[in-house]
Amino acid sequence: MDKQTIRKQFNAQAAKFSNWSVTQNLEYMQRYYEFCGIKSDDTLLDVACGTGEYAIFCARKIKAVSGVDLSDKMIEIARQNAEALQLENISFVARDVFELPFESGLFSIVNSKSAFHHFSDYKTILGEMKRCCENDGKISVQDIAAYEDPDVNHYFESLESLIDISHHKTLSHAFISRLFSDKKIEIIRSQVVNIELNFYEYMNHAVQTEERQKEIIDLVHHGVNDGKTAAFFFQKEDLLYFRRNVFLVLGVKKDD
Repeated sequence: MDKQTIRKQFNAQAAKFSNWSVTQNLEYMQRYYEFCGIKSDDTLLDVACGTGEYAIFCARKIKAVSGVDLSDKMIEIARQNAEALQLENISFVARDVFELPFESGLFSIVNSKSAFHHFSDYKTILGEMKRCCENDGKISVQDIAAYEDPDVNHYFESLESLIDISHHKTLSHAFISRLFSDKKIEIIRSQVVNIELNFYEYMNHAVQTEERQKEIIDLVHHGVNDGKTAAFFFQKEDLLYFRRNVFLVLGVKKDD
């Protein structure tokens, strides 16, 4: 998918994405912050930062934060939210994340949160993240992880692509780990976390046409009645949920 289509989709759903409970979930943010071992004197670059909630969360705790995202509408919301909090140690820029507009070695930690499934050229993105990180600095990726069963994964990939046309591919944790190794980023820890997602809220974090919404619901009805995929759906308080794994990995940049 071309970048103009992706930007258009992100711009259209920026407000929905910002208001989504997963985007606003402070527990998830704190968990990732602690996983990365971020300290008060760190300088952070948040790659594909979306509407900036995590970047703002970190800016209230550390020295300085920069966020970059392809969507100018998402960056507009991020700036408004940071200004409302009168944060002076954070900045946002709307730019293609394949060519990060920062000097090499500028940040002590570089992360990308919940974004790699939108990318296709992973090595370029990770290479840019590494370039912007100082030697002995930290590099981290957090994202949804592929299901282990190929049939189950194929079903949920179809569902993800219907829900959000900017979805490209969900990667396995083994694949992401190999990317780190290929880029000579030394992995110091990784973790798989199981989360539960409200399906209808998940569907509506992106903009849906009536026709697409019907396709999504039809596919879900098929999934909840299929022997393999049904195990990943469940009811809670009369609402439909599904289970996903999230993979977190943290590495250290060493001299090339």
